[in-house]
Amino acid sequence: MNNRVLLSLHIGYWLLILTQKLLEALGTGVLGTQTDWFLFFSIVVPVHFLQICCLALFFYANYLVLIPYVLKKRNVVSYLIALVGCTLIFTPLYYLMEQIVYPVIGWKTYTQNLDFIFAFIVTLSANFVNIFLGLLLSYLMDWRSLRAEKELIEKEKLKTELAFLKSQVNPHYLFNTINDIYALTQQQSEEAPEALLKLSELLRYMLRESDDPYVLLSSEINYLENVITLQKIGQKGDAYINFEVKGSLDKQMIAPLILINFVENAFKHGVFNDRKNPIQILIFVDQKTLMLHLRNAINTAKKDKTGGIGLNNVKRRLSLLYPNRHELSIDHQHDFFSVDLKISFYD
Repeated sequence: MNNRVLLSLHIGYWLLILTQKLLEALGTGVLGTQTDWFLFFSIVVPVHFLQICCLALFFYANYLVLIPYVLKKRNVVSYLIALVGCTLIFTPLYYLMEQIVYPVIGWKTYTQNLDFIFAFIVTLSANFVNIFLGLLLSYLMDWRSLRAEKELIEKEKLKTELAFLKSQVNPHYLFNTINDIYALTQQQSEEAPEALLKLSELLRYMLRESDDPYVLLSSEINYLENVITLQKIGQKGDAYINFEVKGSLDKQMIAPLILINFVENAFKHGVFNDRKNPIQILIFVDQKTLMLHLRNAINTAKKDKTGGIGLNNVKRRLSLLYPNRHELSIDHQHDFFSVDLKISFYD
């Protein structure tokens, strides 16, 4: 809530109180059975307007000064003493209004003359509700500020954690790819320029487009295609990878680099050279959901000495980016490893 809206609410509140007072004056018949509108606008309206001004002055003295600087910084006893002092300060104002200003315009609130003690009681009773409202509003605004600050801290924490998780994507893969391209250039292979171009596109995506919280799904799939192409080049053509995308790609958005960990895991632990059991990477997409099915035979000859953080990484990112909007099933058997992921684009 910005300051302009807050100011409008304050002004609206006092106008509402003024309207209530004026309607009460009309309803009680103080102007006679036949309402004298000249008397109403020349006396009743100014009197109630002045009363509302006095109430507002007392309210903001309590709300802006006594509560934040006495009650919240000292204690309740100090606040009560300060509240009595504030009432004593405002009592002459009420006394002046009742004894001097109102008689001049032909208005008398009380039949008897006010003394100072009675004026003090009138001042306190007139502002009793506003004292309570000031306390309620002050602590409500404090709660709102704390909640907004907590949400900001959570967002910054989430952003930092996501940035850290994203920074862990692909480092080992990039090193391997660079080594493969270096080997191709040493061999003066015709595939070297294409591989270098694919690597350039891959790095551009990682360094630029993936900074956005969400990217086009078509861009993410194009990134996966480049990764798969480079992997095939690195395997010197002896790689059986079945990559298919079914459905219509029509401006769906997805978190960047959210699928690559599953693909990398298949490359890292899978079997490439088995024609009968190729690495399966199937993506089904419509306007609302994306489904990824990945299956690979496990290469028992490969030993992961570094320990895998890829799957834990992507599980954490999914829980942060798609809470209650994703389903992940991982089946790790003796010979095969499979992943089924469903992501809903919308809540």
